[in-house]
Amino acid sequence: MPSDLLLPTGIKTLDSILGGGLPVAGNILLDGDPLCGKKPLMMQFVWEGLRMNIPGIFVLTDFGFEEWKAMMESSGWRLAEYEKNGLLQVIDCYSRQFNPSLQDQGIVAYVSGPADLSAISMQLSGLQEQIVRIADNHRLGIHSLSSLLETNPPASVFRFLQFITGKFRRSGALAMYALERGMHDEKHVKMVEHLMDGVIEFEEDKLRVRGLMGASNSWHKYELSDKGLRIML
Repeated sequence: MPSDLLLPTGIKTLDSILGGGLPVAGNILLDGDPLCGKKPLMMQFVWEGLRMNIPGIFVLTDFGFEEWKAMMESSGWRLAEYEKNGLLQVIDCYSRQFNPSLQDQGIVAYVSGPADLSAISMQLSGLQEQIVRIADNHRLGIHSLSSLLETNPPASVFRFLQFITGKFRRSGALAMYALERGMHDEKHVKMVEHLMDGVIEFEEDKLRVRGLMGASNSWHKYELSDKGLRIML
C-alpha cells in the first residue's frame, strides 16, 4: 500500500491543515490536557470513517460502551446502522471492573481491565483478522494510553505499543491514541512519541500537527461544540 497516499479524515478543516488527510495506515498521538478535545476529535475521526464505509474499532479504557455510545449520539453520531452492518466494533476495557459478569454481546467485546494488555492485544488481532477480509483499511481509536500507563509497568506498555503500532501499519489501519498531558514522566511520553507517525498537540484553545510530511505545523485555534471540533484556518 503506497505510504504517500492520504485519505481524508472527513473533518474538512483538519484535512486542510494536514495537506489533504492522513496516511492510509499509521499511528497518530493526540497529546493534551484532560478535557481539551482529544476524545471528540477521536470519536469524530472514527465516525467520519464509518460514513465513508471504513470499518472502525474503538478501545475504551476510561468509560464503558453505553457511556461512549451516549456521548457519540449526543453529537448526532448515531451508531445503530454500523452496529447492524458490523462496520463498528468496540473493545470495552472498563465496564467489567465494576460488573465482572458481563459477556461479549453484539459489537462489544469485554476485557477485564486496562491492565490486561494481553487480552486487549488478542481482541484487537481477532477483530482485525475479520476486517482485513472485507476492507483495505480501517480506523481505530484508543482512549486512552494514560489508563494503560497508570495500570501497567511502562516497559510493558511500550512492548505492547511496539507490537500493535507495527501491526496496524501492516494491516492497513490508521489509529489515534489519546494521552493526557501532565500525568506521565517526560521520558515515557517521548517513548510513546517515538512509536508514532505524527502528533496532534493541543494547547489551551489551539492545536498543531507535528511529524507529518505536508502538514502545517502552525498553531490553529479551535472550538468545541456538541458537533465536534471546529478548527480555524
